[in-house]
Amino acid sequence: MALTRRDVIIAAFASFVAWGFITQWAPALRYVGYALVTGAFTAVLAVIALTVLTSKGANHVGTQRSKRRRTAAFVAPDAWKAETTWLASNAIYQKTALYPSSFVISDSIDELLDLALRDFVRSWYCNITRSPNFTNSIDTVIRAAFSNIRDRIFGVDIVDQAVSRIIPIITGHLKDFYDAERAVRGKNLNRNVTESEELDLAIAGKYREGKLHPAASLAYSDTKLIEQEYLRKLMVRLMPEVLPESIIKSRAVSVLVKEIVSCAVLSPVMQILSDPDMWNQLMEAYVRRDSCTKPKLADPLG
Repeated sequence: MALTRRDVIIAAFASFVAWGFITQWAPALRYVGYALVTGAFTAVLAVIALTVLTSKGANHVGTQRSKRRRTAAFVAPDAWKAETTWLASNAIYQKTALYPSSFVISDSIDELLDLALRDFVRSWYCNITRSPNFTNSIDTVIRAAFSNIRDRIFGVDIVDQAVSRIIPIITGHLKDFYDAERAVRGKNLNRNVTESEELDLAIAGKYREGKLHPAASLAYSDTKLIEQEYLRKLMVRLMPEVLPESIIKSRAVSVLVKEIVSCAVLSPVMQILSDPDMWNQLMEAYVRRDSCTKPKLADPLG
């Protein structure tokens, strides 16, 4: 049965009369009514105030839309063109010739650096990204270091350094080796001993009374690891002299450069230079090349 307006009015009047009898019976209950009325009135005022104070008006919609059109600065037409031009120029990497006077030497050094970067950088960096920017940066840093070393070498008097420093080192080394060999083979080198690795180790133990170079040790059968460690320490001392300060402050780049140059560039070079067979082959090739003009030198070679 639906309620009519008359029923609602009668119910409201009855509730009002009942509330009057209740407050007359318990006067303290009238504060409950006051609280309900005050709360409802306060809520209505709060909604009205919130609506008035937070409304921005019709002009605010246009302002917000104009603000939303603002984007990052680098996507502006002029900035975006400059960025794309810079990226395109960096995508084409131009290698700096390390020895412009001889393209043969420059190409040989380039090939050596490419092999080093392939084995020590591209082998793991290609799994991260195909972008060559990082590899090119490492190559640029290494070339800058070699260029500084090249310029320092060109500024040194090679003849003076060879006479005053290199030749005394070589003669001193030969004398110390001769003394060590005499200590093992006898004073007149007439002691009958079998040529073997043990003989070489015995002579090395007598060389300067066992005070060998830091990169050489009789405790290891393969000295490659301690040679690389020595080259790393050498690179730590050299990098502040030949690399820009910005590179030195970057720990990741400096560590990569140190490892690549010491282990992939200098270590193989030192292995080749310390191989007696390489020097023998060079001397033999030199003599055979001049056999036409100097046949007497080629006679011992058969």
